[in-house]
Amino acid sequence: MGQSSSKKPTQDTTVTAGSTPSEFPTTPHGTLMYGELSRACTVTFGNLDADLHKHLLDETAAFTCAEGRMVELGFAKCVDYPSLPDHVYYEGYFHSSRDSRPVESLNPRNGRPFNKPPAPKALRAMYIAFREKNKAILSEMARKILELPQATLLPRECHLEEQYETQEVDPRKIIADMFSPEGSAGEILCGDLAIQVHCGTGVDYDHLAWHRDSINSMFHFATSIRGKRDLYSSLSHHPENSKLQIFVERNETPNINITSPVFFKHAVSFPEQSWEDRTIDIQARFLLTSELLNNLARVSNEVKTHVSHIVAEALFK
Repeated sequence: MGQSSSKKPTQDTTVTAGSTPSEFPTTPHGTLMYGELSRACTVTFGNLDADLHKHLLDETAAFTCAEGRMVELGFAKCVDYPSLPDHVYYEGYFHSSRDSRPVESLNPRNGRPFNKPPAPKALRAMYIAFREKNKAILSEMARKILELPQATLLPRECHLEEQYETQEVDPRKIIADMFSPEGSAGEILCGDLAIQVHCGTGVDYDHLAWHRDSINSMFHFATSIRGKRDLYSSLSHHPENSKLQIFVERNETPNINITSPVFFKHAVSFPEQSWEDRTIDIQARFLLTSELLNNLARVSNEVKTHVSHIVAEALFK
């Protein structure tokens, strides 16, 4: 479930663009686009309110601390670019629920269950407010998912049969509940926060780690807290893979973007920078348990494609 892969990808012959990164067009804002398998996506861009951005910086120690404090604040050093040993990357995993206690869920990097600690209060408040403010939109998305053509889950893998209940659940309901702002599941959306910190040697175009996110990124809210990065995406204006091309968006503080990166390939570059000038981003995804993840793995590609259109059209509006 890691958000990127350290393995350098093979050349994708369906991706075409200019000969240098500077020639790539800017990612279309708020436009209905398509990734692989004709799955729809819209990348919506915006900015944090200046007062909110300052409040988050002031109230979150990890955003302003010395590097030596990162481990005690719940972060671990990661390696996504083994050919760049002087690139520094820390990642910390937190939840954004109202509950200030740890919540059992999955590590978004390795998929293992653990007790995820709460994010600092100011961060949790931002995502709680986001879900509350967009309750009508989320409810409408959940309703449309429930109205999709009837479907059944794919068979469960044999070694998982005894671990989970055998009662069958409608895949439409599984996904609709993830989007619904009501009930106990109402804090799943943007409930999983991965805070990522990058500095040291830069990551240029030749070292990009192209990937698609896991299913927990059907709805993905990314926030630039400090510094800058370039987000490359392989997208098309048409639902045919042969027309995929590379777009780039220059992200810097306090940019935000919302999209569904499980449905299209993307990669991120970073400039060379000191700890003082480091890049800090928050990736807010669905908060998953092992059982929910295993059920999602049994959802057909057809249902996922339908869901991609519902999410993309909601963001397009």
